[in-house]
Amino acid sequence: ALKPCEFPQFKYGRLYYEESLRPNFPVSIGNKYSYKCDNGFSPPSGYSWDYLRCTAQGWEPEVPCVRKCVFHYVENGDSAYWEKVYVQGQSLKVQCYNGYSLQNGQDTMTCTENGWSPPPKCIR
Repeated sequence: ALKPCEFPQFKYGRLYYEESLRPNFPVSIGNKYSYKCDNGFSPPSGYSWDYLRCTAQGWEPEVPCVRKCVFHYVENGDSAYWEKVYVQGQSLKVQCYNGYSLQNGQDTMTCTENGWSPPPKCIR
């Protein structure tokens, strides 16, 4: 039987009960394990936890824990009425006040591994 998946080591998170599971690895295709991410990170689905699946290509999702960026307001610009959560790779158009723009004159922020880029601040 093909056993393509070694014990998963990934940044910003871990399997539930990983200590008791560790001796079972490597595991075969079709196995899945619940995992959670550190504070400020989440599975790509945006849920608070998710499954890591062993496939013929290896672990799915490939990057289990991505940065979670919260948008509530941008300095010198319009706010959202409530906090909205974005995950790594997602972008958001920002409305700056007249005469202001984001760093580099952009109007779009992207959620990156290190948080919002450019930062949520409209400057003159």
